[in-house]
Amino acid sequence: MADTKVSGLGPNTAPLTTDYLAILDDPGSSPALQRMAISYLLALAVTNVAIQVISAGTTTYTPTTGMKKVLAILVGPGGNGGSVTGVDSYGGGGGGGGTCIRLCTAAEIGASSACVVGTPGTATTLADVSMSAGAGGNGSASADSTTLGTLGAGGAGGTSSGGDLNIAGQAGFRGIVHSTSAGLSGMGGSSMFGGGGAQVQTENAGVNGGQYGGGGSGGASSAGTDRAGGGGANGIMYMIEFLQV
Repeated sequence: MADTKVSGLGPNTAPLTTDYLAILDDPGSSPALQRMAISYLLALAVTNVAIQVISAGTTTYTPTTGMKKVLAILVGPGGNGGSVTGVDSYGGGGGGGGTCIRLCTAAEIGASSACVVGTPGTATTLADVSMSAGAGGNGSASADSTTLGTLGAGGAGGTSSGGDLNIAGQAGFRGIVHSTSAGLSGMGGSSMFGGGGAQVQTENAGVNGGQYGGGGSGGASSAGTDRAGGGGANGIMYMIEFLQV
């Protein structure tokens, strides 16, 4: 059968968002024709994704225009490794920062939200949704001792709250005295995104933690020279934004 054409009507080559689409609604086996504006259909669509990486020093998260939802990934900073003074002392490693992950809506965030991206000792937070990725604890020096097995405590891993996933950081490892002239410092704990600083042998400063949120390793000394622990790595906020046209 040949196609038929309604007189005076033709293709809509320049549709507007205010134009209507025909929708067949059949919830109870009794079809009914309804209408939906194109603008309503577009409101259901996500057509783009934007990324914001927010580092230490930033105090406000401002969503990209059109953001409907954001996957917020917060990482707390790592703890510092234990610094040592005096003879025969070995520091424990700093703990790794915690990680907090949550899918937030635009309504929850609002026009902007206060934030803190943590440096060692300070949690990473996103205020309006009460998310917090905790800082790893600092390592401690061992006592000045030549006794085999004397330990320097590692820092606790950072804890997290307010997320769909709240992941603790790894605790720092202990420093240990081996003899009057040997020992090992404690390795730093890891976060989900940064490795801990490597342990060191006698007469060395600790190694800094890896980005992001890794704990620093402890310092190591057996000759009376002060040795600093490695620094914990700063935290980070990684925001994956889903945008509407």
